[in-house]
Parts: sequence; C-alpha cells; structure tokens
Amino acid sequence: MAQIFINYRKTGGSYAAALLDELLSRRFGEKQVFRAARSIEVGSHFAESILRAVAGCGVMLVVVDAEWLEKFPADGCDPSSGLDWVVREIEEAFACERIVIPVLLSGAERLREEALPDALRRLAGLHYLRFDYRNVRQDSAYMAEQLVRVCPRVERRNRRSPRCGRLHALWSTCGRALRGG
Repeated sequence: MAQIFINYRKTGGSYAAALLDELLSRRFGEKQVFRAARSIEVGSHFAESILRAVAGCGVMLVVVDAEWLEKFPADGCDPSSGLDWVVREIEEAFACERIVIPVLLSGAERLREEALPDALRRLAGLHYLRFDYRNVRQDSAYMAEQLVRVCPRVERRNRRSPRCGRLHALWSTCGRALRGG
C-alpha cells in the first residue's frame, strides 16, 4: 500500500500534483506514492480505491494552490456532502488519524481557520510545506526529508526497482570489463 497519498483538485493543483508524484516516485518508488489519476486501476471502483488508499497511507499531502479556497461553496454549504472528493479524502485521513500536510504552491497563502469550511478547519493549524515552481528541486528534496522523518515506513519500503537493479548489474559488469576484470 502506498505510504504517500497526494490529495489535489483537478483544476489548479493537478500539474503540481503530477510533478510531485513524479519526483516522489523517483525518490521512494511508484508503489509508495498514490495519485488517483495514475494509481487507480482501470475498471476499479473509484470510491473504494480512494478510501482504501487513504486508510492505508502514512501521510497525506494536500496540494493547495492560490485559488484553492475559492473552490468551496461561497454560500456556506457544507462541502462534506460526499460530492467533493478533496474534502472527503481529507476527512477520511483525519478519521483514520493519518498525518496530513498542506503543501502550499506558489502564490498560496497560509491557510486561515476562518476561511476554511468546518470540515477542514483543522488544516489551518497544521505545519505546512511549500512547493514553489522556482525551487522545485530544493522543495522536493526537503519534502522527501520531512516525509521520511514523519513517516519512516516510506524510507524502509524504498527498494530498487527490478529495472534499476538490472541497470545497476549491467553497469557493474561493464565497469569490470572496462577495468579488465
């Protein structure tokens, strides 16, 4: 089961979520990172797959772009009706007592409790990470360090993929041959 769950909106944060998925998958392995668009198998039940992944993760990254708050109902309606999957995933993570980390993208301000729907007010008090397009390498490296710190299982499960293992073996063989050994 993936230890890192990436929660994001299709509008606004989807490209950052895909980039985070790519960078964290390179660091920890694809099986350690869940992003719905990549991780749910064709023909699988969407809701069951999502909720199983949330329950099985160690940490949820909530991707917050500059317009994230504007996507909630302005009339004060409770977005936790089950129709808003961003909210439902976060609620499930809280219910399962998972570590939830807001990831603020370029231009996103720190979350304020009074600006959040009731179901998400807890997010405002959580320490967050930044992911800025100007500092992608540094921010993703720091994020990986922090993920290992708060969820050590992600590091322990990091295994070289069979493909990488074959490449490493090939490289070692070529190196010995070039050295005459």
